[in-house]
Amino acid sequence: MFIGRKRELRLLEESYALDRGSIIVMYGRRRIGKSTLIQEFIKNKEHTFYFEGIESGNTKAQILHFTSALRKMVNDPVLDSVMFSNWDQVFTYFTDRVVNSLPEKKLILVLDEIQWLAAGRKTLIAMIKYYWDNFWKGKNIKLILCGSIASFMVENIIKSNALYGRIDLEILLKGLKPSESLSFFSERKSKDEILKYLLVMGSVPKYLEFINQKKSFNKNINDLFFSKTGRMNNEIEKIFYSQFRESSVYRNIVNLLQKSVLGLYEISKLLNMQSGGGLKRYLENLENAEIIVSFIPYNKKSGTKIKKYALSDEYLRFYFKYIEPNKEIISQSDSEILFETLTKNSFEKWMGIQFEKFCLKNKNLLAEKMGFKNQVLIAAPFYEKGDTSFQIDLLFVRSDNVITICEIKYWNSEVGTNIISEMKRKTELLKNTKGYSIETALITTFGADKSLKETNYFDHILTMDDIFS
Repeated sequence: MFIGRKRELRLLEESYALDRGSIIVMYGRRRIGKSTLIQEFIKNKEHTFYFEGIESGNTKAQILHFTSALRKMVNDPVLDSVMFSNWDQVFTYFTDRVVNSLPEKKLILVLDEIQWLAAGRKTLIAMIKYYWDNFWKGKNIKLILCGSIASFMVENIIKSNALYGRIDLEILLKGLKPSESLSFFSERKSKDEILKYLLVMGSVPKYLEFINQKKSFNKNINDLFFSKTGRMNNEIEKIFYSQFRESSVYRNIVNLLQKSVLGLYEISKLLNMQSGGGLKRYLENLENAEIIVSFIPYNKKSGTKIKKYALSDEYLRFYFKYIEPNKEIISQSDSEILFETLTKNSFEKWMGIQFEKFCLKNKNLLAEKMGFKNQVLIAAPFYEKGDTSFQIDLLFVRSDNVITICEIKYWNSEVGTNIISEMKRKTELLKNTKGYSIETALITTFGADKSLKETNYFDHILTMDDIFS
């Protein structure tokens, strides 16, 4: 079953409707659903040619794999005996046998996991550029280049001289919206339980597919994370070693950010790396993969040195908190309630922190639900230079000269009036903000109780139902 991605499908269909050739680039982290989206897009379309690279294969292996796939698509006995030695020969054949045989037809050519097809080198991209300019551009070809290594996709395709000015559509595929994630779960599952899964595993489609709908939250987490054969036990290795070149550098950055929120120069100093373009590119690639996120205080200019980075990937936060410190125990234990045993004194408090980060990650959705999505200029935490944590987890600066301060609470019951004193303390932090009115918002799991509602203190109150609607 295909879930969500309405916007991305619309963009793809709009590009397909153009009566000319076009290049589409799609990239995003592993497991995020890029190939599934492409397969949904090309479903029931004539003249589609889909090729996928093989991980760790050299150029010879990639060409052999490509030729094998092509042989199944093209009824040509010549392919049974031919042995292509380079991409030039492959594309010459494809142009003569396929492209030129369909002069008036739309043709979709998909090169999936292109960083593997290219064996990590630029040669294939240069060859694509040559064939696009000289043989394909004038045809009605939709060329889709898709990959999961952000550094390769950005540096060698999106920002490369080879394809500069030739890309018509760029899609950075990210996690599902909370409302889309609902479709992975049985109607018998409560939103409270579904939210717990999202706070632990994120909205990565493949992760959500691992959940057994007939089992409870605790049982699924025990099976997936706290058993010897748990499918999520070693996912961290796949994230870094299949998704990033120079994976050790990326892993070191994430190791720092799982401990605290840091600025560029702090990361540079701790890693003993220059704070210039190299480190910035690593951070940008991690952001594109939704593994980390960066923040600038609302009252500072873009590019300020006060910019900070934090770990945003839910799975990695859970992994570093509970799995990595208990690796040896998990590998030796036969307990079926290891999750409960190892987390009983800290899990609820940890979930509260994760809900705050979840809301920050879904800030655009929250603004939409509160009715001012189009007025948002800045959505960020509030902190001062030298702060080790955020003083306000989320605030919105709006074009209608309003600042909306959000109080975020993960509680198992409705919130009462005792929250008002804490909120007043936070609004005091912005008392010198000239020219802006202040609004307050409460974002919590089960909403406000009757006494709090009667005070009319909060201008906006969002609950779990709003987040999932």
